[in-house]
Amino acid sequence: MKRIISKAVCLLCAGALALTAAGCSKSAASSSTSASSETSVYGSASDYDYQNFAYSDGLDENGYWSGIRALDYVTLPEDYASIPLKKADIEPTEEDVQSQIDSLLSQNTTTQQITDRAAADGDTVNIDYVGTVDGVAFTGGTATGYDLTLGSGSFIDGFEDQIIGHNVGDIFDVTVTFPDGYGDSTDAEGNAVVLSNKKAVFSVTLNYISEEILPELTDAWVEENFSSTDGVHTVEDLRAEYQKMLYQNNLNTAVMDYLLANSTFKDLPKEVTDYQVNQCLNYYYTMAQHYGYDLDSFLQAAAGYNSADDLLDAMSDSITEYAREALLYQAVAEAMDIAPTQEQIDTYSAYTETYGANYCTMVALMDAVSEALTTGAQVK
Repeated sequence: MKRIISKAVCLLCAGALALTAAGCSKSAASSSTSASSETSVYGSASDYDYQNFAYSDGLDENGYWSGIRALDYVTLPEDYASIPLKKADIEPTEEDVQSQIDSLLSQNTTTQQITDRAAADGDTVNIDYVGTVDGVAFTGGTATGYDLTLGSGSFIDGFEDQIIGHNVGDIFDVTVTFPDGYGDSTDAEGNAVVLSNKKAVFSVTLNYISEEILPELTDAWVEENFSSTDGVHTVEDLRAEYQKMLYQNNLNTAVMDYLLANSTFKDLPKEVTDYQVNQCLNYYYTMAQHYGYDLDSFLQAAAGYNSADDLLDAMSDSITEYAREALLYQAVAEAMDIAPTQEQIDTYSAYTETYGANYCTMVALMDAVSEALTTGAQVK
């Protein structure tokens, strides 16, 4: 239930990317699907200093874009302070509320180890494995305590199928053939080990089968988990809390959608679009650095793009939309003379070291603008 609602300007790059173990991962092949081979309207990634991007770049102490008057670029609709909305479009349904509760229960599952039966399709198994090609162990082909969902298709074709039917404690061989184009590995001495089209033998130990247990939604469970942190004591309270949260989220979204659809924009300031591009590229660059890749190689392996330029081309429309949204918040703040309260700024004080004070002030300003717009909205 604890939540931090952040209005980061460039949401398009938010998300988690994970790389599976290189030794067995189906995705380690060198080929990749390109989103586009054309040049983005925002040029090439090489045009930007995204490696040195900082979130407070180009923002002043008021959370405004430095040197930019947003109302010079945005003409707001006349009814921006009292936006007309239909209540039926905002009210969350019972299904929406239940979906949130189901997600909450899923986040609080516990894991039980099953040891008295054979592995079946769909099970999550914990395994150790050591892989060899022509009798030589290779980098990335060994793991201990690895959780693998059988039938997920995470590993090379045939690997998961050969685990099905084995009992906990069994030690057995899994034989697979690496696909054509699979990247080379190395042995313990650093010598190249060719994997493409090679037969590999993995010695696998099945440690246990994991089974997730969903908690039972009861007043006692709600009281135990959320009474002290959120003031929620019963299942009825929990549903009411989600109803309120979803309504507010839907209202915030509807207000911004209305402004985007009914405002008029001149050419966007380059400083704002450059910010969006740099933030997006820096996100993936940081992930690439974490996994030891250069940016293009990471995008090929993890995101399905041939290069950072392809990424920019695919996201150009989103970059434009988020730049417009960023200007809209400031334009409304200018038009209504809105500034965040100290309490709103303090909400993000824990993040100033990571994102900078000016960025956190901008997010607080967005909160203040959202509060003014949703309060003034005419919901009927």
